[in-house]
Amino acid sequence: MEIINVDSHITAIDHNLLGVPGVGVTYVVRGETIALIETGTSLTVPHTLAGLEKLGVRAEEVEHILCTHIHMDHAGGAGYLAAALPRATVYIHSTSVPHLVDPSKLVPSVRRAVGEAAWPLHGDIKPIPAERLLPAEALRLDLGRDVVLAAIATPGHSPDHLSYRDLKSGGLFIGDAAGLIMDHWGLAFPVTPVPTYDLMAQRNTIAMLRKMNLPRIYVTHHGPHDDVDFQLERAHAKLEELVDLTEKALDAGEPDTIALAAEWIRCPDDSPAITMARSWSEMSTAGMLRYLKKQRSAQS
Repeated sequence: MEIINVDSHITAIDHNLLGVPGVGVTYVVRGETIALIETGTSLTVPHTLAGLEKLGVRAEEVEHILCTHIHMDHAGGAGYLAAALPRATVYIHSTSVPHLVDPSKLVPSVRRAVGEAAWPLHGDIKPIPAERLLPAEALRLDLGRDVVLAAIATPGHSPDHLSYRDLKSGGLFIGDAAGLIMDHWGLAFPVTPVPTYDLMAQRNTIAMLRKMNLPRIYVTHHGPHDDVDFQLERAHAKLEELVDLTEKALDAGEPDTIALAAEWIRCPDDSPAITMARSWSEMSTAGMLRYLKKQRSAQS
């Protein structure tokens, strides 16, 4: 667990997502009350709670837990955090609220998407009582001391994906809206997962983000970045690279998602991040293949 100082009112807790440092964070946003943004998986919750303790944050001070979308590396720990933080309300897109009340359909879907090698790193999901959940699409959360968080729809990676604008700094907590930026591991790419990935929506989201003139993006994977134009352009370029590779593979026959992922994303076999890199890149090539096949079928 590592504490990362971000702004005067924002701190990040690196909670060893998927068992590796430099992969995921939970953001702590402080006004008169405190909000957490992103939960990690159930396995990261002990690290997050240890980080809050190190920061001197008492459990009863945390009143809000915001998730950008339903995927387990972003919302999987919400139930366990809510149990440990009894005053906190959990916010997520309304279409995803039922999956946190009853995760029985979500869990097998995630297992299929991430693959068997990475699945043990995702833990489980503790159901959340419905009365502790609120829809986040229109959220405007005033934490006091001029700290306000406002939700923005950023679909593509998933249809329920939201980002949260910090009106004090002007920065945006973007979740997976433009992918991951893990330069510590030499990895930066958009994640395009099965089963609900939407290429056109993600293209539109990245274009919208580029027009917002954001001074900073707070990335879940991983950390704050001030070089916003560069990062969004890199995400766009890497996305179009995957589209091109996938289109050519489809033209040549039935593509091999594993081989396609290895061509698109290169990570040394001895890297501590290799399991994550393989899981997320293979999940992405599968998602892009599924999307492009559906588009071709609709046009034929």
